[in-house]
Amino acid sequence: MDEKQNSNVKILKCGSRTYFFDVKTAKNNSQYLVVSESSFDKKTQARKRNSFILFKEDLTRFTEMLKTIELVEIK
Repeated sequence: MDEKQNSNVKILKCGSRTYFFDVKTAKNNSQYLVVSESSFDKKTQARKRNSFILFKEDLTRFTEMLKTIELVEIK
């Protein structure tokens, strides 16, 4: 998937973890969300980064699934 541009970036800092929410636009002008987590491992002094892509057409279903998880309360 080739990126055309970054449309919007939001950053959420939670202790030793930082979350990045990047809305990107592909060459075909469709938008998608890249959610990345960056954390610092104190033992190894290294940064770890994990991410996943969420396509616009799946966003509603993804949000609905989060609402069904008892740990998460979304209104």
